[in-house]
Amino acid sequence: GKDLSKLYAQKMADFVAAGGVTGKRHAEKAEAKQANSGSKKAKKEARAASGQPKRPPSGYFLYLTENREAFEKKAGSKSPPVISKLSGKAWKAMSDAQKKPFEDKAAKAKAEYQKAMEEWKKNGDGQEEGDEEEEDEGEEDQ
Repeated sequence: GKDLSKLYAQKMADFVAAGGVTGKRHAEKAEAKQANSGSKKAKKEARAASGQPKRPPSGYFLYLTENREAFEKKAGSKSPPVISKLSGKAWKAMSDAQKKPFEDKAAKAKAEYQKAMEEWKKNGDGQEEGDEEEEDEGEEDQ
């Protein structure tokens, strides 16, 4: 063991003497990681700037936006977790017929989104990682 550590120390000294920088690879990796893992806000802005179509809301989300005020009154709170708990229960309790108008709107929005997405990809802007489309955020204004 001692011989190896002496050998290491000797080689390291030669490396540094020859102008080598210790810890360079580690620093480069850390730097690359830093540049890559931009903040959520930066990712959001990049997606908005890329012109990628925003993912459409689901039937449930359309229902929630339409009835948010009623749920806020009922809950006596504007806290998102409280509201979503109430609205989630209400949505589950609804019959398919009651859900239909929201789901029809959602299906229409989804079809439009898919068309827009095809266009966007065709125009050569689709060089994003595959997981980008899964998130529910993007540009606010169309």
